[in-house]
Amino acid sequence: MLYRTHRSTGLQLSAIGFGGMRFNGENDHETNAALMMAAYDAGINYFDTAIGYGTSEDIFGVALKEMVKTRAQKPFYVASKTFAATPDDLRRDVETSLKRMGLDYIDFYHFWCLLSPEAYAQRKSILTAFEQLKAEGLIRHVCVSTHMNGADIADMLRDYPFESILLGYSAMNYQFRESALDAAAAQQLGVVVMNPLGGGIIPQHPQLFSFLKSQDDETVVEAALRFLINDPRITVSLVGFSNHQQLQEALRAVDGYAPLSDARLTGIRQAMKASFNEMCTGCRYCDHCPVELPIPKLMDAYNQYQLSGKKQDILNRLSWHWGIKQDKTFFAACTECGACEGTCTQHLPIIARIKEIGEAAEEAK
Repeated sequence: MLYRTHRSTGLQLSAIGFGGMRFNGENDHETNAALMMAAYDAGINYFDTAIGYGTSEDIFGVALKEMVKTRAQKPFYVASKTFAATPDDLRRDVETSLKRMGLDYIDFYHFWCLLSPEAYAQRKSILTAFEQLKAEGLIRHVCVSTHMNGADIADMLRDYPFESILLGYSAMNYQFRESALDAAAAQQLGVVVMNPLGGGIIPQHPQLFSFLKSQDDETVVEAALRFLINDPRITVSLVGFSNHQQLQEALRAVDGYAPLSDARLTGIRQAMKASFNEMCTGCRYCDHCPVELPIPKLMDAYNQYQLSGKKQDILNRLSWHWGIKQDKTFFAACTECGACEGTCTQHLPIIARIKEIGEAAEEAK
């Protein structure tokens, strides 16, 4: 296992982390706990869950009961998250998570699911309560988890001294959050990335993403993870494991990792643009809609449809990734002024795509 220094804390964390969101048969605690312990035995030492992940924290509790027996000799670190917007709710969430997992403290505790700068502004007063929990020893590090774009994330990191950040990042969307990683590196901040396989899209389309492969014997999953491992700004790539086969593939990605040359990285990025020329790259030049439609987010959601061919994936992306509610008046707000298309560096048919997304939302009702 490769270990990286988490810049904010100085801790040595495994390059691959264990994500506790995708357990199979979440009521089968023993089987899932065995998967988690197998990851620990293999050298993974960063384990991520959340109070909102079904029975995940309970499964963690089963595994951690055994893992704590060797924690002094073989350290591990637990991350969890909260949606809480008030100090009372925050304390209740922390105490619930600690009880479920059988822990005295949580190493990395995240201010969770910030979808926009407005959401951050509305909730950031609770960070004082995070600091109180840290002073009491119930959490060790105040962290943030977000789906905002790179520029907005960079602004947030300048506003508050978080000790770690969790954000979505993969070979699919690296352009969209590149500035966030640059900002984190400039502030010597530890970075954990989620959805390193594009939420499952990359392994589901191995031929489409074959350009990531640099070794004859590697899978596209191994190649996608090595692309991230190669990035010195990233501390941990968080993989949501469902079975031992997935775990072994991720471990092979680490064991067989070799640094990518600058020329190879340039080739991957050029292939990304060539392969997905019709996909929005998230440059955000269109993000000045006169009626305030979130054009970059809509185009990001349309990307999912282009990959999967399923219009429902557009709506899922808008709801679960961006927190956007879809209704008739939302999409009807577009006046077809063309301001977005006029600034699009890729000359994408944005207006037609907004109409198509609106139609998909109507059909889903």
